[in-house]
Amino acid sequence: MKQGSFSQKKYVLLLLLFLAQILNFIDKTAINFAVIPISKELQLSTDQVGLILSSFFLSYAIMQLVGGYLADRFGIKKVLSGAVFLWSAATVLTGTARSYFSLMASRFLVGVGEGAFPASTSVAIVDHFQKEVRARAKSVISAGASVGFMFGSIVVTLLIATFDWRLMFTILGLIGVVLAAVLWFLLKPGEKKGEQDPGAASKSIDKTAIKLLLKNPLIWKLMLAAMFTNIVFWGLQSWLPSYWVKVKHMDMVSMGLYSSVPYILGFVSFLVSGWVLDKFLPGYEKYMFIGGAFFSALFLFLMFQTDSIVLAFGYLSLSNVFLNAMNITVFVLPMKMISEASVGTATGIINTGGQIGSVLTPTIVGFLINAFDQNYHAAFMFLVASALVVLVVGLSISTRKAAANPAGNLDGETL
Repeated sequence: MKQGSFSQKKYVLLLLLFLAQILNFIDKTAINFAVIPISKELQLSTDQVGLILSSFFLSYAIMQLVGGYLADRFGIKKVLSGAVFLWSAATVLTGTARSYFSLMASRFLVGVGEGAFPASTSVAIVDHFQKEVRARAKSVISAGASVGFMFGSIVVTLLIATFDWRLMFTILGLIGVVLAAVLWFLLKPGEKKGEQDPGAASKSIDKTAIKLLLKNPLIWKLMLAAMFTNIVFWGLQSWLPSYWVKVKHMDMVSMGLYSSVPYILGFVSFLVSGWVLDKFLPGYEKYMFIGGAFFSALFLFLMFQTDSIVLAFGYLSLSNVFLNAMNITVFVLPMKMISEASVGTATGIINTGGQIGSVLTPTIVGFLINAFDQNYHAAFMFLVASALVVLVVGLSISTRKAAANPAGNLDGETL
């Protein structure tokens, strides 16, 4: 491929991955709003709702390592387009669910598709962007999460209010099928990193490489940070819609409109965080962890202490800004510090460990809400404590200039 066309095409790819991320998070969060009418129609208990939400994260966690390995082994064409198609088809199936078990099964399949996506995007960035700008490229894709949540909260609630939850899932799923087809035709079969760079080593990942990654202390610390970041993030996403409706007595549409506000700031925070990491914090990323964790915990605590709806959403918006700073740092570090041939696998390992938090949190929060007689304060304090764990992890990371090890190191901490 000519350099000029490759340069242009990488930005087209970045745009498509940004759009896929938006849809990814609309599909991912739709169940959190839809579960209110679903639980009434299917007569689901709070514990059953928690298990349905957790079923998605179980398959999502399983697919993190698998998806990263497949992207390293076979390239991004099959894995990215296949992931988008699978989660979209399963989203359509969610709209056809008639029982507790069929709903759980469809959400499990959505998790399989979406679980292969994050590590694959990291491989795509490494394949198409130089190390000096990868944090910014990753932040653009990550910002799609905020856009997805922002528009998703409005679109999903309006579709449910105008039609019903079944048609809402069908519409979202069909949009995803179209996007998967576009990705399939954009990405050529030979577009693997090894073919763009003939001197690059084979991307086949063997057991030795995985063992070396697992010996790296940085991988384990990032897994722990990702786990507790996910606890905070998905604890909020899974149960806040029910909190606003049941405790604050908001109607569905106004709750959706208010819920979009935190993600406007979240979109900006992702982009700013990536720029700061590239420009000012190479080798000192731990400070993004520490500051993000402290302020996220502080504003989350203030959110559920106030009686004012406006103040509550204001505090939630600020907490979301710093939570995003924590999140982007976790996934930028492997792209900068790990051998390029193993980025997908390393990201998958981190995500696999991190998704333990996503799997357990909806059920834990549901249990805490039931245990304290529908009082959400104990559940929110659990999330505050989890954010502070990330702060401790950040303090434990030994920091030194990334330039000291530009090639990445598989068998030792590189910070």
